[in-house]
Amino acid sequence: MKKWMMLVSLFATMLGHADQEIAGVLFSPATTNEALVVLPLKKTEVHIDVTAGIARTEVIQRFTNPADRPLEAVYIFPLPSEAAVDGFELRLKDRVVRSTVREKEEAKAVYEQAKAEGRHTALLEQERPNLFTTSVANLMPGESVDICFSYVEALRFQKDRYDITFPTVVGERYIPFKYDENLQPETVVEDAARLNPPVLYPCLDSGHRLSIDVTLNGLPVRTVTSSTHAIQVHDEGHDCYRIMPGQDVIRPDCEFSLAVQLRANEAPAVTFVQSVGDEMYGLLSVFPPIGRERKHKALPKDVIFLIDTSGSMSGDSISQARAGLRKCLDILNPEDRFTVVRFADNYSGFSPDLRDASPDKLAGAREYIANLTADGGTEMQSALSYVLSLMGDTGSRMPLVVFLTDGDVGNEESLINLLSKELGNTRLFTFGIGSAPNEFLMHRMAEVGRGQSRFIRSHEDIGEVMADFFQTLDAPVLTDVELEWEGAEVNTYPMRCPDIFYGRPLQVAAYAPGGFEGRVKVIGQIDGEHQEYVIDLEHHATEQHDAIDTLYGRMQIKDLMVQLMQTDDEVVGNELKQAVIRIALKHQLVTRFTSRVAVEEQVVNRDGELISVRVPVEAPKGWQMYATATQEALQLVLGILILLAALLWRRSVRAA
Repeated sequence: MKKWMMLVSLFATMLGHADQEIAGVLFSPATTNEALVVLPLKKTEVHIDVTAGIARTEVIQRFTNPADRPLEAVYIFPLPSEAAVDGFELRLKDRVVRSTVREKEEAKAVYEQAKAEGRHTALLEQERPNLFTTSVANLMPGESVDICFSYVEALRFQKDRYDITFPTVVGERYIPFKYDENLQPETVVEDAARLNPPVLYPCLDSGHRLSIDVTLNGLPVRTVTSSTHAIQVHDEGHDCYRIMPGQDVIRPDCEFSLAVQLRANEAPAVTFVQSVGDEMYGLLSVFPPIGRERKHKALPKDVIFLIDTSGSMSGDSISQARAGLRKCLDILNPEDRFTVVRFADNYSGFSPDLRDASPDKLAGAREYIANLTADGGTEMQSALSYVLSLMGDTGSRMPLVVFLTDGDVGNEESLINLLSKELGNTRLFTFGIGSAPNEFLMHRMAEVGRGQSRFIRSHEDIGEVMADFFQTLDAPVLTDVELEWEGAEVNTYPMRCPDIFYGRPLQVAAYAPGGFEGRVKVIGQIDGEHQEYVIDLEHHATEQHDAIDTLYGRMQIKDLMVQLMQTDDEVVGNELKQAVIRIALKHQLVTRFTSRVAVEEQVVNRDGELISVRVPVEAPKGWQMYATATQEALQLVLGILILLAALLWRRSVRAA
């Protein structure tokens, strides 16, 4: 038994860091020389409060130290990609330790010093806009602490509903690599080691459970449904509702998603929500249809369907993607042209060029799709570049790329940079597949491509999703959109407005140093004809919310980060970085370059020694373990060894 434990400990140490960090399912020898499974994260509580289409969310992570020595826990977890994290604190048994926002390197140094001095300390860092790391140090034997943070986001609205999503688990992100002259693998993703938490083998249970409740205030709710969980909906009167899962606690192995459908004709065409305070911020939402009475003739389309067939898409995801593609083919018009391209380690296509959507070509494409399987790495960049090169001169046709993927890669910046340079007039629409899609990448790619992002969740009607998507394409409400503000100096984000499609609103955050007054014009094109719509701000400014300034700062940072991804100029890049830091400090936000750190004054661990544990996460629901080709062999061997060790340890305990 001891030999098995030593072997597992050796492999865990190989995957860990030099400071005794242990990864994966953790069998750590205690001072009694007995095996101990160290799984410090026990519970996550989530409280979401929705008012005027803005969600304020509080998350509480409870960590417990089951070992007989001080502990540091490091936990990687997802959040919605538009989350503006503006609060963080460490809650001990009898006191609360507040945090401060600092530049990332400074916050890390403060945390490391407090850890070495034996003080309770906690750190919240952003790895990606939808991926964060919590670290909590000097958790004493038998002690429990709560890490509490909060964020705000403007909810996405489509047709007559708001979508509320809380992601619970990180999908393994493939890190593109190549071999150098010494046949050693290398990657351009500098923070690759920070992106993937250890994943529990499916037969093991971490004991981590999630409780979640959602409160809706002031919305004319017709129905609330979930495609991911059974839910309970309580009508508390006065347009106030409380929603929670059918079970008190759930396993964090897939996102929690709600669709809040509003009563017919109750959703306003325009809303303008202002901030509370001295500085004047606003959130303008323009809800289609504008010009509903116009009938649009569907333009012929050149469509390339790009499907991810890498290993992370194995299981339920590839089945969903194949079904989605088949539905797409069913909805193509005879005058459209199309092809299908798949990619994993490499890429290949149904045809070398776009083909007419004739019955025989569609039949051949369906057969091609039926034979697609998922395996290998996720070399997304070369496939995207190839697809964009196929477009060429589309003439009067609408050039579209429809991309189906889970997006689980770590090189988001280089992908955004590629799209910015090569996309041209092509519109890009993304469909997130699976139980743990990379929401950030899906949204950003669609935004850069002036398209839309959608997510196909388990048990959702794929045919309905795809039909709605093509209806959206055939009914552009306003393209080439611009805003003109009258009577005030106004700064807005995003600076470049996306096209407005049927059922999808235009949402803009604004800042007016002298206050908002007068009117705003929404200017654009419909079928090549100039259109203007005038909005009286005073008439529509009926709501106030204390988070509008935070949302403005978040959108401002988002715009700067997209510019940073697009530039190759080091000087410009540094200027953009400093601008992000200034805005983050002003609005007290966690970003790629700023973190929150909390430090208690009292010393609790006088010798400063501790073990550091990377908290393992559940395998995403429907996901097949180690299907992606990142460290595949080592992970498989480690998984088998851990499983055998677990079985032998349990047998020895029972025998004792």
